[in-house]
Amino acid sequence: MKKALLSLVMMVAVVLSAIATDFVTVTGTSVRLRLKPSLQSETLTTNKGVNIHPKKGEKLECLGKSGDFYKVRYQGKVVYISEQFAKPDQPEKTTVTKPLAKGHQQYVLVTGEGVRLRLQPSLQAKCLQRNGVNVHPKKGERIKLMGSKGDFYQVNFQGNYVFIHKDYAKPE
Repeated sequence: MKKALLSLVMMVAVVLSAIATDFVTVTGTSVRLRLKPSLQSETLTTNKGVNIHPKKGEKLECLGKSGDFYKVRYQGKVVYISEQFAKPDQPEKTTVTKPLAKGHQQYVLVTGEGVRLRLQPSLQAKCLQRNGVNVHPKKGERIKLMGSKGDFYQVNFQGNYVFIHKDYAKPE
């Protein structure tokens, strides 16, 4: 019973992480990053008290939202940016091209160690995780191939539809 509940919780966590906004893009110049989600909050500064600003167009990892602010990670610190100066990246529609012929099952063979499985076909996409730890297939493991998109194969790994870069897998 505990294992079934734990499995269910892990599956829900994977699904929720897949639909969360991964990044926001800075839309303004000289944007101040706040230590708390308030315009009255202190700003992120250097040791000498000079404000630190991300560049316009820079992508910041989004950790959530608090009121009118995005909670982001910048230079290893968790800070806040006003939604006036950042926009969430829209997740790419994951339309898998080159679907496999009906009734024809193929596999890919994992060719690397510690290979990351991505939730979207992008090197910037979040990785498949369990309990906050990246899940890696073993080198030499066969994974069911579902299709491909760009430089990625879409695979069914332990019931999760994820993407593996073509540099780390070869079709069988």
